[in-house]
Amino acid sequence: MKSSVGIRFSTVVVAIGIAGCDMGGPDTQTGEAAPAADQRPNILLIVTDDMGYTDLGSFGSEIPTPNLDELAYSGVRLTNFHAAPACAPARAMLLSGMDNHEAGIGSMNIKRFFDNGTEPVQTATGYGLPGYEGYLSHRVAALPEVLRDAGYHTYMAGKWDLGRALVDETNPAGRGFESSFVQTTGTALHLRPADGGAHGGISRADPLVYRDNWDVVTTLPEDYFSTVAYTDKIIEYIDENRDDGRPFFAYLALTAPHWPLQVPEDWLDRFAGLYDDGYDVLRDRRVERARELGILSPHADMADFQRRSIPWSELDETARTEHARRMEIYAAMVANMDFHVGRLVGFLRDTGEFDNTFILFMSDNGASNNAPAGFADGYDNSLANMGHRDSFIEYGPGWAEAATAPYRDTKGSMAEGGVLAAAFAAHATLSNTGGISREYLTMQDVMPTLLQLTGVEPPAGEYNHRPVLPIRGKSFLDHLQGGGLPVHGPDEAIGWELHGERALVRWPWKLLWIPVEEVETRWELFDLENDPFERHDLSVQQPELTRELTAAWYRYAGDVGVALDE
Repeated sequence: MKSSVGIRFSTVVVAIGIAGCDMGGPDTQTGEAAPAADQRPNILLIVTDDMGYTDLGSFGSEIPTPNLDELAYSGVRLTNFHAAPACAPARAMLLSGMDNHEAGIGSMNIKRFFDNGTEPVQTATGYGLPGYEGYLSHRVAALPEVLRDAGYHTYMAGKWDLGRALVDETNPAGRGFESSFVQTTGTALHLRPADGGAHGGISRADPLVYRDNWDVVTTLPEDYFSTVAYTDKIIEYIDENRDDGRPFFAYLALTAPHWPLQVPEDWLDRFAGLYDDGYDVLRDRRVERARELGILSPHADMADFQRRSIPWSELDETARTEHARRMEIYAAMVANMDFHVGRLVGFLRDTGEFDNTFILFMSDNGASNNAPAGFADGYDNSLANMGHRDSFIEYGPGWAEAATAPYRDTKGSMAEGGVLAAAFAAHATLSNTGGISREYLTMQDVMPTLLQLTGVEPPAGEYNHRPVLPIRGKSFLDHLQGGGLPVHGPDEAIGWELHGERALVRWPWKLLWIPVEEVETRWELFDLENDPFERHDLSVQQPELTRELTAAWYRYAGDVGVALDE
């Protein structure tokens, strides 16, 4: 079975020398029989982009996501899984098992300087320091290269955002992916631009932002849509090698539902009228449904919720119509994503691969409340044109809060609403299938989990003739399979930092530092077990604990190389 859509791309071949790795297999010249099939499980890792915590039906949404819900209900929903405040740091943690600083993405700002073709200003925090390289550092062993060297096929399609513009060795083909079709940077149009070019619709240092393995993609087909193309590629890659007896690691890094909000024509009006009641009504409905499903505790409420959006009742009729339309298109992106995940799962079932495939799904951060100023310049964002290829819209803070509430804040924040992500695991070996895990987990824990699943020892000290840091995350495979011990011990402190915001979690305590202009910043302290929505700061009542955890955060900062402006 080949890709059902058959999208074709024009490419420019880039010749780059790289050491090969002979993994064995059948000798096609002599006709010798293929070796016995490797019984280790396949891995399908699915990451969505900027999806809200309650955007799946199985987490409380009204958006129809039957395929993802079926997987979630057949596996274990991870309701206390933490990503990062933004995309590139989360992905660096995911593919390294390390803190984002150790993995090279200590700052999105420095990375975006390079993406935009400019040298970072000398005063940029961290510039020139280890941990602020702006790409997936070679100080870490990347998950795909480790699995490749352990005999796995390694495939990727979707958003990379871990390389440096115009430096091909930092793209997926240079970090262990045998086959890849990727968007190299953080943002691009989902539909083909009007001129057919593979530039993504945004001015960057690299004018062509797609790579097909090592090759530069120059044009996109007329019917290009990101979710379709990435799903097709993963199916194509798996199909090409499925008879050779080797397991696969497939990383489907969807760019939906990240702005700009766009969908194919036949999806534009599927949710017309559904959001006319507004985001305040939707927020309350989502919270209630998430309580019913057990995603939120029965005691979750909206008391003391600190909103940043304008109340729906204060918008005029024109603004309400425009906001509702934006959410209709967003919902279509999520539903479309679910449809194509269902197509991929159907392919795995049809080819007999599904039962031996471990599926891990997550979003990369909290819901996004806005796009940077200037990105939408030159686009037609009129009501009638929203969602088309020449529009560039996002859905705003009201809908983002509806997808995150009752948690505090949204994407970009170190508060729970910025880092908590909908996630689930599905496989026949898991216990408590259909249930919920409230274990505190992070992106750093994914790589050690998958290595334990595959029987591969985590690299330590040296890897492929270069020094590498030991993996920081902890495997949660035993937890998924019925183990009783916590993944992170009671004395383990997990630190966080991005763009001046800081946090440290030693469960159930969370220390939080969020600078606010013209307000003296101080540490806040929360008991996440009893106050998961960060409403009640206990730092004054618990001064000794606050000092103890503050000291632990500074130790963490020194260990991973956080650049401080103090």
